[in-house]
Amino acid sequence: MNKEICFILDSYPTETTNGCVFARHLICAIADMGYSCTVISPRIAGVDGLRRRDRIPYEVEDRTQKGSVIRIFRPHYIHLTSRKQTMGFSMDNHFWAVMNVIHREKLQPGLVYGHFIYQCGLTAARVGEKLGIPSYCACGENSLRLEKGSRPYATGMAHHRWQEILCKLSGIVCVSANNERLLRANGFIGTDMPTGVFPNGVDETKFRILDKAACRRELGLPEEAFIVAYTGTFSSNKGVDRLSAALKDCENVYSIFMGQGPLEPDCDRILFKGRVPNDQVAKYLNAADVFVLPTRGEGCCNAIVEALSCGLPVISSDLPFNDDILGKNNSIRVDVEDVDALRESILQLYSDSRLRDSLAQGARESSRTLSIRVRAEKILHFMEF
Repeated sequence: MNKEICFILDSYPTETTNGCVFARHLICAIADMGYSCTVISPRIAGVDGLRRRDRIPYEVEDRTQKGSVIRIFRPHYIHLTSRKQTMGFSMDNHFWAVMNVIHREKLQPGLVYGHFIYQCGLTAARVGEKLGIPSYCACGENSLRLEKGSRPYATGMAHHRWQEILCKLSGIVCVSANNERLLRANGFIGTDMPTGVFPNGVDETKFRILDKAACRRELGLPEEAFIVAYTGTFSSNKGVDRLSAALKDCENVYSIFMGQGPLEPDCDRILFKGRVPNDQVAKYLNAADVFVLPTRGEGCCNAIVEALSCGLPVISSDLPFNDDILGKNNSIRVDVEDVDALRESILQLYSDSRLRDSLAQGARESSRTLSIRVRAEKILHFMEF
């Protein structure tokens, strides 16, 4: 059996970026199961990009903690825009950038796997057809992108044969039942397309329960404070503005904001805000008492999965994208447009230690099903590979 898999990703983590870090976790888990894993991550070329192409090498090797080797290739391709007039040109260039690597490096994958529909899943479908091998796409998109009328997805469906291309896939890996429903309801795939629902998982050796007092001492945080943690882009879609507004009237409640973006949380009693290296996120989560993410749209939120794995009660959206990972046993779910409801939920957990402990226990129990290795095994079984 050919156990070589070619993964197509928009980006791959470097020493200075966390691009597609969660896809890397899956690839590492698969590599540690004895599969030969190659990543092709096309980079958009431009005048500046071509001048600086030596800053990120064309080929590098990544090693898992267990020593498995992953080869990464980063070819350039020309991407104009995702508008109707130029999307097809960009799609073709992305596809040929991947095919050129496969030919040049004499790769012989037995399966190709694209991460997200545009452009990697579409390219995976075309590569699979070209090489005569199975092809799969991971649909982990924010649910808002899969809604009718959302660009560039609506443009691709209407003008660039997306459904015709996607039907060439052997199957689609969905991160939530809601994403699976949206794919079918909005015409991306037909009723005969095999799909599997596999919520995101984490590396349990990194995201696990640590001693809270020790984490607070190491990070210089007050040992007796009640701390709310947030991880994500500082944007309105993720809800950083609504959380900041809710916390303004929460006396004795402190906060940690991990991330960066166009909006700036400005509530009182912020203990930390800014970007945190992925290998340090678990320490900050373990230093907190509750995790809050008032997000409007997700596939399956990795930040929430990480918080659950660190034993944190969660306050988040009551929308369907959270149904697979959040329930009454581990969370309080609210209308995330309602700042008052958000504030009341935070204060409820602040004042009710029994409820807080119960939800924390539920989080620990939920995390047992959210291991990246278990997810990798299920996905490989689904792909029959």
